[in-house]
Amino acid sequence: MRTSVQISFGLFDVTALPDSTPQSMDKQPFVDMADLKRDDPDLPGKYATLEEDFFLLDGSFQPFPDNPDGLGWGYWSNSMSDAEGVFDSTPVMEFTFGNPHSSIGLTLGFDGNTGDYCRKVRAEWYDAGGTLITAGEFLFSGSTGFIDHPAEDYKKVVLKVLETSKPYRYAKITSIQYGSQVIFGKDGIVSAKINEEIDLTCSEISINTLDFTIHSEDSNFSLLNPKGAFSMLQQRQKLEVIEKVDGQPVPMGTFYLDTWKNGSEKGVTMSAIDIVGVIDKTDFMGGVYASQTAETIISEIMQSAGAEYVLDESLKNVSLSGYIPVCTHRQALQQVAFAMGAIIDCSRSELVHIYPPPERPSSYISRTRKFLGSTVEQMSLVTGVDVTAHKYLQSNTLKELFEDELEPGNYQITFDKPVFNVQCNGGTILSSSANYAYIQVDSAGTVKLSGMEYTETTRVLSKRMQNLQLSDAPNIAKVEKATLTDSIAAKQAVSRLYEYYQNRYKTKFSMVTGEEKVGDQIVVDSLNQERLKGIIEQMEIDLAGGFLCSVTMSAKRIETITGEYTGEIYTGEWGVI
Repeated sequence: MRTSVQISFGLFDVTALPDSTPQSMDKQPFVDMADLKRDDPDLPGKYATLEEDFFLLDGSFQPFPDNPDGLGWGYWSNSMSDAEGVFDSTPVMEFTFGNPHSSIGLTLGFDGNTGDYCRKVRAEWYDAGGTLITAGEFLFSGSTGFIDHPAEDYKKVVLKVLETSKPYRYAKITSIQYGSQVIFGKDGIVSAKINEEIDLTCSEISINTLDFTIHSEDSNFSLLNPKGAFSMLQQRQKLEVIEKVDGQPVPMGTFYLDTWKNGSEKGVTMSAIDIVGVIDKTDFMGGVYASQTAETIISEIMQSAGAEYVLDESLKNVSLSGYIPVCTHRQALQQVAFAMGAIIDCSRSELVHIYPPPERPSSYISRTRKFLGSTVEQMSLVTGVDVTAHKYLQSNTLKELFEDELEPGNYQITFDKPVFNVQCNGGTILSSSANYAYIQVDSAGTVKLSGMEYTETTRVLSKRMQNLQLSDAPNIAKVEKATLTDSIAAKQAVSRLYEYYQNRYKTKFSMVTGEEKVGDQIVVDSLNQERLKGIIEQMEIDLAGGFLCSVTMSAKRIETITGEYTGEIYTGEWGVI
C-alpha cells in the first residue's frame, strides 16, 4: 500500500472577506455584489448568453433564466470587451473595509463552468486616507488567478478588468480571497500526525489536533522574512488534510492553525485544532431552559459560535431542562452532550457531528491487521456513580443585581446567578437573558439593575455495585456540575456511566489506518486468543509514516465463539496487512 499526505491551507486574511463592502457602477442588473463576500460560493450552471462563440449547441448550456436575480452569479460587468478582448469602458470594482487588512495578494475566481477568464486585471490598494499604497497589472491564464502582490494596512482595493480571454465577453469574477492557497505534499512534509479523541463519559468534548513539520528551501517560508508568506499567517487559517492511499484521496479532516514556529533554518512546525478547539475560544451567554428540545438549544449554541453541525435525528426531540452559565461554546455543548449522552466529534470532517453512541459493532479488527505490541490494562474498579440533578425555579423576591456610576455608552453586565425580569434605572436595556443585560447609558450617573433570581435545588441520583467483595474498596464516580441535567437526565446518566465503567479493560494497539474512526464500536482480536469489544476513544494517526495509527479503547471481554458475534460485524474494511 502506497501512501502520502497532502496539506493545503490558505494564507488568507480570514477577517477581510466578511469586513468587505463590494460595489461597482458597471454591473448587470441581476448582479448582487454581496456574492463576492462568500467564502465558498455555489455557482450557477452554464447558461446561454449572446456573447460571441459562447453558446455551444452541445446540450451543456441551459437557457438564461427569466428571473436571474439571487442565483449567486458573482460579478458580471455591463460592459463587453471588443474584438481583441479589450474594454473601451473599463469595468471597475471597489472593495472597502471597516478595518485595515494585510495580505500576500489576492486570489480571483473566474467562470470555471465555461473556461472563460479575465486575462488582464489592474489591482490598486489604498490606505484609510485614500492614498494609493501600491498597484500593479496582472496576467492570468485559467479559471483561478493569483495576484502575487503583498499589501499591508489597506482599507480599499480597486480591481479594473482590462482584458478578457476571448473577444466580446463580459467581465466575470465569481469570488475573491484576500491571500493565496499553499499546498504541501510528500516532498515538503517531514512529519504529520493527527490525534482524534472522544470522551464517552461526556465530561468534556475532546479537541482533535494536527501537528506537522514542513521543509522548504524557499526563504519565503521563513517566519523571520518580513515579506514572506508566513508574515501573513493568522490563527484560524483553514487547513485541509488529504491522505493518498494507492493514489486515491482519503479526506482526513479540516483543521485551523493555532501555533507555528521555525524549528530550524528551513523547517516550520505548525499545530492546528479542529472546529471544536476554535469554538472553545469564544463565549456563549447561556440561559435557563425549561423542556427545550436538544435541537433548539444546540442550534442556539452553534449559531452563536458560527459553526456548522449535523444532529442525529434520534436526538433532535430530546427534552432538556436546566441552566447553562456564561462559558465557552465548547463547554456549553458539553453540558448538552452530558444531559443526553451524545458523542460530539468532527473527525475526518469540517462539520461537528452529534450522535448517540453505537449499540453494535461496525468493524472487526483481526490479528492480520494489527502489529505486534498490543497492550491490555485493567482499570480501577468503579463501584458506584453519583450524578447531581439540578432544578431551577423562579423566586418572588426582587434583588439588586448591579449598581455603579457609568459614563455614557453601551455596557454588558453579567450576573453570577441566573435571573429574570431584569429592570434598569439610569439606562435602557437593549437586550437581556438569564446571565446578562446589555444596556445603553445616555447620560453619566448612577445605574441600577434589579431583578428576580432563580432558586436552584439539587438532588443526587446514585447506583451502587451489589455483592462487593470485602477486598473491594468503594470507588464512587461523581458528577456535580452538570447544570443542564434534571432528574430525568440524571437517572439516565447514572445508568449510562455505570455501564461504561464496567468496561475495565483498556487496550492499545497499532494498525494500518482504515475506515474506522473514533466513536465506532469494534471487535478486536486481543492477547491469548481473546477478543474485546468497545468503542474507539482515541486514534493517533501518522500521516507521513505509512498511514499507521495507534488505537485506544475501553472494552469488555467477549466469548471467542463465532455465534457470540455473528451478525454484528459489517464488512467494508480496506484490506489486511
